[in-house]
Amino acid sequence: MKKFKYVMIGALSSAVLATCIVAPTLAWLSSKSDEVVNTFDGGEIRVKMDEAKVDKDGKKLPSEPRVTENTYKFVAGSELDKDPTPTVLKGSISAYVFVNLKNDNPDVFSVDIQNKWAKVAQKDGQSLYVYKTKVDASDAEEDVKLDPLFTKVTVATTLTSEQLAAMKEVNDKQFIKTQTYAIQSQVIENNAAIDQAAAEFGYADTDVTYVTVN
Repeated sequence: MKKFKYVMIGALSSAVLATCIVAPTLAWLSSKSDEVVNTFDGGEIRVKMDEAKVDKDGKKLPSEPRVTENTYKFVAGSELDKDPTPTVLKGSISAYVFVNLKNDNPDVFSVDIQNKWAKVAQKDGQSLYVYKTKVDASDAEEDVKLDPLFTKVTVATTLTSEQLAAMKEVNDKQFIKTQTYAIQSQVIENNAAIDQAAAEFGYADTDVTYVTVN
């Protein structure tokens, strides 16, 4: 899944007008300065998310183009390749980057969260993570690819066919979903950005954990 977020900075202009009153018999000294013009260039943030394409056994195919979804066939105890990776597109201003992970069956499907990500909220089968470093692609010559949120999905050895059938009925086979979100880091403080991302994904009434993003 991919989601694009734009943050535009408004352009403002102002003028000061001076008025002189001239009496019929007097010539007033006057002076007029050159016009002062301020130009504001609006910024934007664009992000995407993809993952490695996998084969029928859930093993990634490095030579294949990356994709936005995969279909897995698995049995209890399987270890599957899955590396949801956010990318900040070149030209994007400095931003805090978040990924929301939805996993309704964490006891069945466990993931190896990478150490560049920190959990800031959790609720109802989903968790919100923030990248520990601000990402600035404003002067980048190429898109900035971040570390994946995780790289593996491990299926519990205790999974039964009855459990799997029940999960398929509830989740329509979409067991794990990820979505990325970015918000400008200019002006917005660390904790305020976390609060806004939490609200974006429905954690408004949930306690969040504030972590430092450098």
